[in-house]
Amino acid sequence: MSKAQANPADYSLENFIRENGGVGSWKSPFDKVSERVLRIAVDGSIWLKPTAAIAYYGELKFQRLPTLKAKSLKTAALRELTPLARAEGKGELYCAYHGWHIRLVRLAGETVNISSEELLAFENSLDFEMFVVGEGISMTVGGKFATRLSGEGCLAIAVHGEPLVLPVTPAKPLSTDPQATVAWTETLKPTLKTDLTWRNLVGHGGGESFQMFFEGSGNVVIQPSEDPAKLTGKRVKKFFK
Repeated sequence: MSKAQANPADYSLENFIRENGGVGSWKSPFDKVSERVLRIAVDGSIWLKPTAAIAYYGELKFQRLPTLKAKSLKTAALRELTPLARAEGKGELYCAYHGWHIRLVRLAGETVNISSEELLAFENSLDFEMFVVGEGISMTVGGKFATRLSGEGCLAIAVHGEPLVLPVTPAKPLSTDPQATVAWTETLKPTLKTDLTWRNLVGHGGGESFQMFFEGSGNVVIQPSEDPAKLTGKRVKKFFK
């Protein structure tokens, strides 16, 4: 029988369930079921992107990080524009985001900065702080939301395609498309710089003329497809004036 003539048994319900089963042994509390689905063993609480949860077992409750209890107007605005939710209880939580690829990182006392759009979930043991890259410029042309994570624990990111890590050295600074930038290490402090040729000739970032500029020593993670979410003056003018 040729390869084109598949056995009808290959398409049976039993075979489909066996090939696509998502329940199995755990490797760690944060575990990839597949390249695009994350499974989390919740025993207490974890943080996640509100739109990330797709299924769960057990007794879990979900609560969005409130804006009214924020210590400042700026913090309230960031919580509104880049929301987080807490899953509490005991159970198994399945997460995904637009079918993007899942990558896991375990921090052992380090600090890393993650684009808020790509941050999928992280353990409650990690400290976090939301911020904006190039805040002064982003009021009119777009900017970058990010979250600084530090401490001991695991985090998951969702990237649109295969991520690429690029090194930065004092002799070799790096410029990136803000919407293609996923993460960077603690030692790097990015700024936004203007480059009209970037907009006119390359056309990245939806027409913006700004790049993220990294100098010093560290690493930057980029993805081959641009992040569609960006900070615009229209979205933030009621919070930042």
